[in-house]
Amino acid sequence: MNQTHIQVIDAFLFLYVILTARSREIRWYQAALIALFGFLLAGTPFSYPVWAIVQAVGSLFFG
Repeated sequence: MNQTHIQVIDAFLFLYVILTARSREIRWYQAALIALFGFLLAGTPFSYPVWAIVQAVGSLFFG
């Protein structure tokens, strides 16, 4: 599986999360966390800023 396949699958899952949030089955912040961690796990180029956000938030809670 190459990077293009991963990005297509990640885009589909992102769309799924948006549609699930719009149907009010999950809250908006849960959808945002799912999307961010999805990008992080997929290893796309967007995962680097997401990892920086996770580290910044983690340092607030855990020092």
